[in-house]
Amino acid sequence: MAGLYGQGNGYIGVQGRSETESGVFGYSNRGYAGVYGHNDTNIGVFGLSPGNIGIHGKSDTNTGVFGLSATGSGVHGHSDRNVGVRAEGNPGLIAFSESGVGVDARGLAGGVIGRATGTGSAGLTGITERPDIGLAGDFVGDVRVTGRLLKGGGGFRIDHPVAPAERYLNHSFVESDKMKNVYDGVARLGTDGTASVELPEWCEALNEDFCYQLTAVGGAAPNLHVAEEISENRFKIAGGKEGMKVCWQVTGTRKDAWAAANPVEVEEEKPQEERGRYLHPNLYNEPEERRVRIGPAEPPQTPQTPPSFEPPRVPEPPPSYVFGMEAELRQQIDDLRQQIEELRRRRKR
Repeated sequence: MAGLYGQGNGYIGVQGRSETESGVFGYSNRGYAGVYGHNDTNIGVFGLSPGNIGIHGKSDTNTGVFGLSATGSGVHGHSDRNVGVRAEGNPGLIAFSESGVGVDARGLAGGVIGRATGTGSAGLTGITERPDIGLAGDFVGDVRVTGRLLKGGGGFRIDHPVAPAERYLNHSFVESDKMKNVYDGVARLGTDGTASVELPEWCEALNEDFCYQLTAVGGAAPNLHVAEEISENRFKIAGGKEGMKVCWQVTGTRKDAWAAANPVEVEEEKPQEERGRYLHPNLYNEPEERRVRIGPAEPPQTPQTPPSFEPPRVPEPPPSYVFGMEAELRQQIDDLRQQIEELRRRRKR
């Protein structure tokens, strides 16, 4: 059976408080939950700590903390000044949703932090078995990637500029086997048929192996050419007519410290555990079982719910004990109510 069972139809099912040790400790080795909290209208289990962890879950062989909800959030993490949810492991965080959001995280310092230290492991993994109707991840706002971003395809999607309420407009990225940067602009040739083009002051520090393209606008310019290559972050165009408009484009290959330490491996051997598998097996007429598994194939096991039972009747304490504890218990309940109301107000912000 459960190590500790608490049920409350309108308020707290179990309350535990300790100044030096665990407020509530539950243990079970028969397949049930160590601590089980149930409440029809409020929080099943609530953990609060002013200076440390509110709720800590640990498991050597299964899920440390598991949250399940039919209509609400399975697990909700909130922090005013720090991380809402912190996950470390391989993968760091797994969240499954049949029809809603796998992870919804918000925080001033970080909504979710997932950390993985093993080779080929993932801090965060998003999986959708039906990419035609669902997304493995959905970010609203800026996303920062300080390492490599590996993808099969990509681009931007915006509301269509001609019909923003009815259609989307999709564009693909421009790909290369090198770390390319592209700069372009328009120059007007002077009286001598030349123009000097200024580039950002960091252009040469960032790039090498420059390539140039020039296009004359409004007429032919067979002698149009790059008279001087990039030096001191400028180059010179010559060979055109006075006042001619010239469109120019320059590409460079990154040479900064990060790029030098992380060169692009264009052709890469699959690791042994991924040999014979595909990122998209359906494109090669292979069964789904041959897919490269980025994360676990199956959701974590759902903890068994303890069967309903009548808790043992506890002998009533003497009246003097009850009267002595009454004021303290009322004060504790009032404090908890205030804390819960404060959390509700924060969630509505």
